Amino acid sequence: MIVEESVSLSTLTTLKVGGIARYVCTVTTLADVLEAVAFASELRLPFRVIGGGSNVLANDEGYEGVLIRMNIEHISYEPYAAGIAVTAGAGVAWDALVADVANQSLWGLENLAGIPGTVGAAPVQNIGAYGAEISTTFVSATVVDTERGEVQTYTKEDCEFGYRDSIFKHNRNLILCEVTFLLSKEPHPQLGYSDVAQLVRDGVDMTTPLRIGEEVRRVRAKKFPDLSLEGTAGSFFKNPIVTEKQFAQLAEKYGAIPSFPATHGIKIPLAFILDRVLNLKGYKNTNGTVSLFGNQPLVVVASTGATANTIDMFANEIEKKVFDATGIVIEREVQKI
Repeated sequence: MIVEESVSLSTLTTLKVGGIARYVCTVTTLADVLEAVAFASELRLPFRVIGGGSNVLANDEGYEGVLIRMNIEHISYEPYAAGIAVTAGAGVAWDALVADVANQSLWGLENLAGIPGTVGAAPVQNIGAYGAEISTTFVSATVVDTERGEVQTYTKEDCEFGYRDSIFKHNRNLILCEVTFLLSKEPHPQLGYSDVAQLVRDGVDMTTPLRIGEEVRRVRAKKFPDLSLEGTAGSFFKNPIVTEKQFAQLAEKYGAIPSFPATHGIKIPLAFILDRVLNLKGYKNTNGTVSLFGNQPLVVVASTGATANTIDMFANEIEKKVFDATGIVIEREVQKI
């Protein structure tokens, strides 16, 4: 375990804002995780886990505690049931895992190509894209329960997965250390989502997980700013789920609205509301430091001079505009430190 003091949160998050973290413990093994938790306990300080920092809004005042920076990196394969069980350390870059399994001609993660972050962060949000979610292929996770001081195995049922949700999002005493997925050798392409379906109609080769992953990355690259130039957390907000009655009222007021079935209602693309209903694509705050990305309004962009506070205020403004126009209360994907 490596311990650093007084580390700028802006260097640990993709939004590139935030104050100073008192301690950062970089961990590479399960034993390191336990040591980092003990370190925080000895100092009587709170702790938080951070991976690639791609879904985090770090406070301008910093974090007076211990950040456990997950850097457990390993990938292994073994036959399991009707497929292959793939186990990856929580510090593995998510897209590196997607590329690795695609190179093994394994199906199940290809639609999730290009998503930033780490393997350990993926179940927290139950990340999803282009008609796929990781809960579909998830088998189990090795988890440190810091309240009980135990290492436990969590099954899919234990994780309480929902839309961009899981037990890990609400219980920060559970630290994900490695995750196992069940992937298939047999083709199971999911090509129904609009962007992917358009590629098929255009005659693009989508016959292998490798090819699907490559094309999904190209589609995603057009929807996100260049991280070398600006900060972003990817999709800042969740797509809202509304009742059938709400959907009918919105359709009557605004015309045809794209929709997808959800467990408890109808999911509608927030990007459609922001763009077609509110005309907010590319919208900026008064000093131009925070904006909605011109190619994908779900994405909040932090330019030079942005702070966590200005980003927060901007997000509040967008949330109010959506509510005033539609009555929908939107939720954030991004979590605060």
